[in-house]
Amino acid sequence: MNLPNTTILLKEWLKLSEGEHAAITAKEWTVLNNLLDQKNRIKILLEDYDAEDFSDADKRIVSELITITKLNQTLLKSEIDIVSDRIQNEDRSLKTMRKVGQTYGSQRGGSYWYSYS
Repeated sequence: MNLPNTTILLKEWLKLSEGEHAAITAKEWTVLNNLLDQKNRIKILLEDYDAEDFSDADKRIVSELITITKLNQTLLKSEIDIVSDRIQNEDRSLKTMRKVGQTYGSQRGGSYWYSYS
């Protein structure tokens, strides 16, 4: 049995969405970008079809795609939050180091670090 083009495209989109989950989990950002590019190409192809071109099976696939996409968005947001927290912590550490450098580095007569040894 030959599947309609819409079903073929949606099944490919589903496969790519499942791959996205694996890429996010593995922190494979280049792979994720490639998958998103492929999905965008499928989206463009699907825009050529009218609503009546989609079967009930297609609508079930779309429902599954929505669920997977929400899960992927949640997972990606979690990864973004982790990276954002790291950046903020490192930024605070850098500011502290600069303050220490300004305090001890601006003293006249050489460095005071040697007097503590």
